[in-house]
Amino acid sequence: MISATARLYAPLIVLFALNLLAGAPSGSGVGFVAGLAAGLALMLHALVFGATASARAFPPWVSRVFVALGLVAASVGAGVPGLVFAPRIVEAGAFLLTLGACALVIVALFGRAPTLRDGEW
Repeated sequence: MISATARLYAPLIVLFALNLLAGAPSGSGVGFVAGLAAGLALMLHALVFGATASARAFPPWVSRVFVALGLVAASVGAGVPGLVFAPRIVEAGAFLLTLGACALVIVALFGRAPTLRDGEW
């Protein structure tokens, strides 16, 4: 029952995060908030299916790439303010950076803690 709910709501949470990122005005910190919302979907997945399934679904190397790309995008957007899409680039960088960091923290913390899959209810 819980796993079916997680399978239903995780994509909806990710769509909500992408909708936040695409629809909100630039410069309002929406990239960070959208990254946290997408990280919530990863946390739900890790809570229900376990840390190993979460690491398989969103591998740590992908998280590191997201952190690196987010840092580069945020730096480029902030370093070239005359660029037309600079605020959008900064928000996308904040989104990637926050999502990658959330994924790395979740795998690190949940790899050592029990999850709902560890003990059957």
